Amino acid sequence: MKKSLKGFTLVEMLIVISIIAILSGAILAGMGSSRTKARNARVTSDVNTLQLIVENSYAAGVYPADEAALEAIVGTDGSKATNILTPGGDHEAAKVHYCVSGSSYRVQGKLEAGKDADDLLKSGLKTAVGTCSCDGLNFCVGE
Repeated sequence: MKKSLKGFTLVEMLIVISIIAILSGAILAGMGSSRTKARNARVTSDVNTLQLIVENSYAAGVYPADEAALEAIVGTDGSKATNILTPGGDHEAAKVHYCVSGSSYRVQGKLEAGKDADDLLKSGLKTAVGTCSCDGLNFCVGE
C-alpha cells in the first residue's frame, strides 16, 4: 500500500521565502526616497504657510520681531504657525525658523539632502537675514 504525501518540500519553501525577501527589499529601498521627498515637501509647505502668515500680519510697516512675536500674532491655540515653529510629538527640533532684520524677513526651512532638495533649492534665496542663513540645505523665502 502506497501513502500519498501532500505538502511542500523544504526546498520549495526556501525558494518562496527568498523570493519574498528579495521583493520586499526592493520595495523598501524605493520607499526611502519617497519619505525624503515627502518630508522636504512638508518643510517647503510649512515655509510657504509661514510666509503667508507673516505677510498677512504685516502692520505699520513692521514685521513680527521674532518667532515668539509671530506666535503671539497667530495665537497659541494649536494653530498652524505654532505647530510649525514648535513641533510636538516625535520631532526633535523645529525644521522651520523665522528671522527678521529691519524691513526684511526670511522664513527658513531645513531640507534633507538629495536630488529633490537640489531642485527645491534652485528657487530659494541665497542671502542671510538676522540669524537665518540661506545656504546649504536651507530653503528660504522672504523679502
